Amino acid sequence: RRIRREMSSDGGELCSARCAEQPFDVAFHPGNNGIFVSGLITGAVEVWENKGERVRKLKTIDAHTESVRTLGFVNDGALLLTGSSDRSILALDTATGKPLAKLEHAHKSAVNRLKVLDRNLVATGDDDGVVKVWDTRQQTACGSFAPFVDFVSDIAHVPSDDAVAAGANGPSGSLVVTSGDGTIAHLDMANWKELGQSDNQEDELLSCVVMKSGRKAVAGSQTGILNIFNYGQWEDISDRFPGHPSSIDAMIKVDEETLLTGSSDGIVRIIGILPNKMLGLVGEHGEMPVERMALSGDNQFLATASHDRTIKLWDVGYLWERDLRAEAADFDGGGGELDDDSDSDSDSEEGGGDKRKRKQRQKRKKGGKIQDSNAAREAVKKAAVKKFFDGL
Repeated sequence: RRIRREMSSDGGELCSARCAEQPFDVAFHPGNNGIFVSGLITGAVEVWENKGERVRKLKTIDAHTESVRTLGFVNDGALLLTGSSDRSILALDTATGKPLAKLEHAHKSAVNRLKVLDRNLVATGDDDGVVKVWDTRQQTACGSFAPFVDFVSDIAHVPSDDAVAAGANGPSGSLVVTSGDGTIAHLDMANWKELGQSDNQEDELLSCVVMKSGRKAVAGSQTGILNIFNYGQWEDISDRFPGHPSSIDAMIKVDEETLLTGSSDGIVRIIGILPNKMLGLVGEHGEMPVERMALSGDNQFLATASHDRTIKLWDVGYLWERDLRAEAADFDGGGGELDDDSDSDSDSEEGGGDKRKRKQRQKRKKGGKIQDSNAAREAVKKAAVKKFFDGL
C-alpha cells in the first residue's frame, strides 16, 4: 500500500502537506516521529501529524509578525524555538502552542539559522554573520562569534567527544559554520575562539556537514559545488565535487560516507563522499527549490520544504539497509549527471595540495558538460515505477 501511495505523485514522495504559504524550515518532534512543524513566510508555525496514509494539520500558531526562517525542538521536545526576520527568538509550549518566553532582540538582524546542540543548548546565526549560543534554562547568550561579513547559512555541531579527536578544546564541542560571504569557519565553544576560517571561495556557501569521523567538512555552494575541507585545515579546499546544476541549499548526513542534498532545481540526491559519486535520487519537488530538509529521529522519514508551498515526506529507511545501499552504489544517476571522472578533482581522502593546479583544473572544467535536471527527474519516475512493480 505504501508503494502505491508513492506512485500517486510525480515526485515519488510518501505523502505531502500543503502549507498555507511558503515554508522556510521544517523539523520533526524528537519524541514523536509522526509530528513535524513548518515555519512559514507569514510568521506562522504549522503543526502536522503524519499517520502514514496521509498528513493532517493539527494547528496553526501565530508566532511572529515576520517570517519564521528557522525552528527546532529543545528540552526533549517540550519546547519549540523559532527564529524570525523580526530578530527575535520565541519559545513555544509544544503541547499547547502557547508562547512561554521571547527574546525580542536576540540578534541585531534577522535570525536565519537555528541549530539544536543538546536538550538545552542552541546556536543561532543572523544575516550580519553573527553566531550566538544560548542556554534555554537561562534565556541568555552563553557567548557569540562574529567571523563573517554576510549571512550565516548553516551550522554543524561537533560534539565534545568528536571535537577532542579533531583537535578542538572543551566539553561543549565546536561549531562548523558556513556563510554567504563564501567562507567556512570553525568555532570553539569552550574558549569562545575562532579555530580557523577558510579563504573566500568566491561562491556563497549555503550548507555544511562534518563527515569521515570528523576528518572532513563538506560545504554546498550557490553554483552547485560540494567543497570538501580537511578538518582543521581551513584555508582552502582539499577536494571539490561539481555536478549539481543549481545551488545546494540543504544537506543532511546519512553516515560517514553518504549525505543527502536538496537543490534549487527541486531534486533530492544521495551523494557518496570520497570516493565522490552520485548514488541515487530520493525524489523531486518539480522545478521548485528545496529550501530545508529534516530527518526523523528514527531515520525513517525525510521531510523537505520547498517553494511550491509543500512539505514532502519521503521513506528513506532503506538508506540504512546494507543490501539496498549496495544497490545504490551501482546506480548510474539517471544519465550520469554527476560523473566521477569529469566532475571530481580527487576521490582520495588526502585530496588537494597545490592551489594553482586546482584553479587550472577549474578553468578547464568550465567548458565541460553538466546535464540539466530533466534526466534526473526521469530517473525519479523510473525508480518510482520500479518500486511499484517490485511491490506487487
